[in-house]
Amino acid sequence: MYPSVPARLTALLAVAVTTVFAAPAPARAGDPVGWTPFFSDSFDDAGILPPACIAFEDSTSFRREAVTVSDGRLRLALRRAGGAYVTGELQCPGVAQQYGRYEFRARVPVGAGIESMVLLRPMDGAAADHASELSLTTLGEQDRAFVSNGDGRGTSTRTLTGNFRDWHVYVIEWAPSGFRVTVDGTERLADPAVSTALRWFGFAVTAGTPAPSTSLPAEFQVDYLRVWAFTPVASAPPPSAAPSIVDGAFRPPGGPGHGWSMWLGVAAAAMVGMALAALVVHKTRPHRPPPSHRR
Repeated sequence: MYPSVPARLTALLAVAVTTVFAAPAPARAGDPVGWTPFFSDSFDDAGILPPACIAFEDSTSFRREAVTVSDGRLRLALRRAGGAYVTGELQCPGVAQQYGRYEFRARVPVGAGIESMVLLRPMDGAAADHASELSLTTLGEQDRAFVSNGDGRGTSTRTLTGNFRDWHVYVIEWAPSGFRVTVDGTERLADPAVSTALRWFGFAVTAGTPAPSTSLPAEFQVDYLRVWAFTPVASAPPPSAAPSIVDGAFRPPGGPGHGWSMWLGVAAAAMVGMALAALVVHKTRPHRPPPSHRR
């Protein structure tokens, strides 16, 4: 048996209301004001380094095999190899730019003599006075972050304290207005000195003189990396404690938004209007009696 007209109208109205109100677009953290998405990687493809980056190798300790991607993380390894050490460094010349905002979630290894570094280095290797760096070390109960910032005229250095051995969200913001570092949404450094050189971004782990008690091999792990390019408007305010949503890519421009919601509303309203009109016709038209009542 088919449902009655009022029942069909009720169901139609329920569908219309559900379409408009019960299925909103997924909420996403917006891009910071003054910045345009440039590069994103959540390290979900095992064995594949970001396309804009390379594993650095030299004739001393840095080796390509010490830079890997597995289990959704970038891993920079430090291990002993005979009487020497093998270490990892990832360089991203493909995201070189003048000014930039870099957000990443990372955990550094614990142990005396291990140094985990976040690098901003000039494309012109001779311009060493344009280099900036965040260096994280852990020793016993003492964690330190050393921030050096070069602007081409000199380099300033600041020491930060805190618990850096756990997972944290770091943001390095390099804009015409200044150089800033935040940890979990809290600003830890603000420096008005700014380099104007073209610089690349990267990560590295190195060994100074690890103590015999330092457990090796060790890893500097990065969970995701987001890079923004500066746009010529006011720089962003300090980021909130909540990091941007990670899904392996930035939201493409021109995606679903208020325009799509508006058309859904128009379609639902039209459906409701048609249902009400059908109800009026059903209630007002003459009804023929069933055959058993006809004479």
